[in-house]
Amino acid sequence: MSKNVITSAYIKRALLFICGKGKSGDIHFFYKNEKERFTPLYNDDGEDGFTACFDLASGYDKAPIPNGKWVLKFDGEIEADSIDSRDFSDNGGVYRIELNCNNDEISLISKLSPTKVNLTVKCADIILKTIFHAAKMVAKSNDRVLFTSQSRKDISGNEKDILDEILKRDKLKNQLKIKFSFTDKPNFKYYIKTAWMLGQSETIIIDDYHPIVYRFNYDKKVKIAQLWHACGAFKTFGYSRLGKEGSLRFDSNAHRCYTHAFVSGDGIRKYYAEAFGIPMECVYATGVPRCDNLKSTTKKDTDKFTILFAPTFRGNGKESAHYPFEMLNLDKLADVCRENNMQVIFKMHPFIKEQVPISDRHKDVLFDQSNLREVNDILNYADLVITDYSSLIYEAALLDKPMLFYTFDLDEYIATRDFYEPFEKFVPGKIVSNFDNLIKAIEKKEFDNDKVESFKQFNFSNYKFDAAKKIVDILFN
Repeated sequence: MSKNVITSAYIKRALLFICGKGKSGDIHFFYKNEKERFTPLYNDDGEDGFTACFDLASGYDKAPIPNGKWVLKFDGEIEADSIDSRDFSDNGGVYRIELNCNNDEISLISKLSPTKVNLTVKCADIILKTIFHAAKMVAKSNDRVLFTSQSRKDISGNEKDILDEILKRDKLKNQLKIKFSFTDKPNFKYYIKTAWMLGQSETIIIDDYHPIVYRFNYDKKVKIAQLWHACGAFKTFGYSRLGKEGSLRFDSNAHRCYTHAFVSGDGIRKYYAEAFGIPMECVYATGVPRCDNLKSTTKKDTDKFTILFAPTFRGNGKESAHYPFEMLNLDKLADVCRENNMQVIFKMHPFIKEQVPISDRHKDVLFDQSNLREVNDILNYADLVITDYSSLIYEAALLDKPMLFYTFDLDEYIATRDFYEPFEKFVPGKIVSNFDNLIKAIEKKEFDNDKVESFKQFNFSNYKFDAAKKIVDILFN
């Protein structure tokens, strides 16, 4: 018997995992006598065996594998007998994968029905691509850098930290021609301007989902850097959400153009490669720039115990974003604050436009600071962070903040969004599912904050608070 044996094969999210004993070797799928190859996103070979992970969404040159039967090539034996299939349905097309296993062969059968594009989108695409290519033709410089966002009014967060690092370096500052394109209310005029600037740029820096960036085919010399606004890999996003309501289309161009993606730690590189549909070698574990200054502490101007309430939004995106304020008993929360010398600062997600319904009689202890764009601006003041599924937990852990997780809709959130790791085992604090238990935990100061240190060590084991410097070094070596 060969020492290399496949013992299981299964599909999780949009990934195919093949596991076994021994070594994975040159494991891959082939189509039409090895003329086409489908290779793993990554291989893990250890003493206990191997895992080969194939990205079904983007693993074939940043795209799903074409229609047909793909057969596994493996130097060893196959003992797996599972059979699995998966439909990734979206708003216009269907992507179905069938996994077949027997003692002789493992095969994938791919069936794709492309998404239909309406006439308006096609016409807009022609106009913007014409502008983009015209800009490429007249561009005279190889040193143009574009900072851009369509969710921010002006530069802030990670992008601001990268800009500040560039401006510290006289030689680099004088060499580069830096441009900006920002709005939080995009319209066609903005798209036309940004298409022109994208065509002229050698380096493009973004930190969020940015649809117009994904419309174009870029020259190989162009660098597209995704800083991403959130730390870590907590709730699934990008192509990790395929098949769920509000997810990307399987044949979308979103994210796949990135040449560089910068993340908080080495252990989560694989999750970002999956979510963005890019190879692992394009994902760099540098840390997150906006965390570089978190090591500093800020003295509060009050002796009150300060609670930062900062949940994420519900909904499928900016247009449908909301938070169910009916799940908060602000009368009871205000009473607890007065009885225990506490105050609560609310910082809702930027997508949420409704104000926290704080009555005038509670404005002595309850405050809405949602107008601030960066939650890090007030995180230092907090003695306790209350959240749910927000990636704020990473910054809070870096500052050793106790945390409570108010998750009244956990089962629903798992069904519609899900997480990369089991929620109950992953989060660094006490979980409460109703408001009464939340109040009790606040009153008794039961936060399970012994979980914070291990969480921090796992996610930021080599972090030196120098992410901006590392990223600028990589992009402008």
